[in-house]
Amino acid sequence: MEIKEKTVIDLNDLFPPKASLQVVQEKLKNWNVAAYKNKKVQIRGCSPTWAHLLVAGKLFGVVEAIDFILDDSKGGIVIPIIPS
Repeated sequence: MEIKEKTVIDLNDLFPPKASLQVVQEKLKNWNVAAYKNKKVQIRGCSPTWAHLLVAGKLFGVVEAIDFILDDSKGGIVIPIIPS
């Protein structure tokens, strides 16, 4: 059985922490998610929960699985959103 490594998306690399809804929506509108096709993805970063959800929504139907990493500065709590 093949074990797939998880790809981490750090929201701090996509947009500044505490970015406005408008900034996040504009960035995601032009974000090419093809590189994540059929991958297991973990989303982390110091952004509001709604930003994590918008990113997950953009990835839905493209990736194999999505996890959120909460409190990643404390070792991380992994929450499966779309399990594989």
